[in-house]
Amino acid sequence: MTVLHLTVNSLAEGASLLYNRPGSQLSNGKGKGSMKQLAFLRQVPLFANLTDGELQALAADFVPLTFRQHETILYQGDPGEMLYLIQSGRVRIYVLGEEGQEISLRLMGPGEVFGELALIDDLPRSASAVAMEDTVVLTLPRGAYLGHLWRCPQLALNVMRTLSTRLRNTTDQAGSLAFLDVYRRVARKLLELAEGHGVAEAEGVRIAVPLTQQELATMVGATRESTNKALAAFRRQGLIRLRRGQIIVVDPQALQEYVA
Repeated sequence: MTVLHLTVNSLAEGASLLYNRPGSQLSNGKGKGSMKQLAFLRQVPLFANLTDGELQALAADFVPLTFRQHETILYQGDPGEMLYLIQSGRVRIYVLGEEGQEISLRLMGPGEVFGELALIDDLPRSASAVAMEDTVVLTLPRGAYLGHLWRCPQLALNVMRTLSTRLRNTTDQAGSLAFLDVYRRVARKLLELAEGHGVAEAEGVRIAVPLTQQELATMVGATRESTNKALAAFRRQGLIRLRRGQIIVVDPQALQEYVA
């Protein structure tokens, strides 16, 4: 079986914290700059090649917040007031169509940031974000974020690289919707989820995200019924297994050949 490159779970190690009430500030608060938090920030791609002093200045401005599973973190159309960095848990980014249907854009995990676009262009939020499980985010207010960008050219360069990667991913997603049928879109999404959110087990790679079939359908731009048919077909062929609401990718190579 092809071994997938798993990175998200290494970022999550040691990142768990005690929860207070949902959506509230954690007791360790602003300005602590703990060694654990600094070690975590060093692993975040957005902060690659920053000096220890620059990381310490960032850590002093971050404020941790908790969100319970299914709790909305921000809404499409809200003013952009802060950047969010996921320390633990997972977040789904989605937009609403004209008829109120959800279209999922990304599923994000520890070490990933969201909400930065509205801080730069000063426009309302272009998407909503919801916690897929109990989640801790580090928040950085708009003023502090822009101040760090002015003082740290490396951070500004990293932001541009991050936005460039997002644009490429959006282009790929648009191409998938335009040129792949539902079965191939589901296969491709399962591979992406296994790559970014997978845990290697004896049976295969378990997608460690509590996804409903409806949520998966919003990620591939299909109905729940057609998504269920694709999952059932992959299960019959032995490409995946379904276990207690989670998906195990048994044969990623076969799924990749299916997409091709």
